[in-house]
Amino acid sequence: MTEKFQIQDLVEQSRTRTIHRVRGSDGAVLRLTRILLDEDDRERLKRSEMLREALDELKALQHPFLAQVLDCGLDENGIPWVMSRWENGKSVDEVKIEEPEIQTVSKNATKLLDDFGPVAGAVNFDTAEIFFSGEKRERCLFHIDYFRWFSDIAAGTGPGADCDGREEVRKLLERLAIKQLQLPKKKEETTPIPFVDERSPALQSFEPVKEAWSGRLLVWLILMGAVAVIGWLTIQGMERVRENPRAEGWKIGDRR
Repeated sequence: MTEKFQIQDLVEQSRTRTIHRVRGSDGAVLRLTRILLDEDDRERLKRSEMLREALDELKALQHPFLAQVLDCGLDENGIPWVMSRWENGKSVDEVKIEEPEIQTVSKNATKLLDDFGPVAGAVNFDTAEIFFSGEKRERCLFHIDYFRWFSDIAAGTGPGADCDGREEVRKLLERLAIKQLQLPKKKEETTPIPFVDERSPALQSFEPVKEAWSGRLLVWLILMGAVAVIGWLTIQGMERVRENPRAEGWKIGDRR
C-alpha cells in the first residue's frame, strides 16, 4: 500500500471481505477493503495479464455518483485491497423509503448505467451499499463490487462483463418499491390487557375452539342438578313401594 495510514476499527468482516475504517497521513478518514478470494483465485489473479490494466482502470473510475477509489493493489499474500474515501451518510437500508428516495436512486443509477456501459455490471447495487449524501437525499453514492471485480479478473473476463447492470437496477427499484409499501411494525404493549389472546389469528384458526369458563360452569351445574333430581325421584319411588301393601311379596313375573 502506497499511503501510510492508521487502522482505527474493524467495521465489517464477512466471507468475501473485511472493511476497516482508517486514518490517512493527512488525517482524512478512509475505507480499507480487503477482498477475500480463495487461494486458487489469488494465484490466477497474480498471473493474470489483465491485472495491471484492471487496477489502473479501477483507480481511474471517476463519477459524481460513485465512491472514489484512491489506490488499490495486492498485498504480499496476493490478497486484493482497495483504499477509498469514507463516505458519510445513511445507507438505503437505514432510511424510510418514500417516492423522492426512489426517484433519487433511480436517476443516479440510470446515469451510472449510461456513463459506464458494460463496466456498470461491476457496480454494487445492494441497498446496504448505497448511501444518501446530504439532508435532502437528492444524491446517492454507489460502490464498485470489489469482490466481483477481482473475481472476474481472476476468471479472465472483463470486470462486470457477466452481470447485466440494467437488470440489477430493475431488481433494486423493485426492492425499494416493496420496502415503501411495508407497514410500520406494531408497537409492543408494555401493559398487556389480561385475558387477551395475542397469538396470530392464523394460529388460532387451527386450534379447537375453547369454551368460556362460565359456559363450562353452567354445564356442570345442570349435570349436578339432574343427578340430584334423579336421586330424589328414586328415593320417593322406593318410599311409595314400601307404603303400598300390594307390593309385599311381589316377585318378577307375578300378575295381580
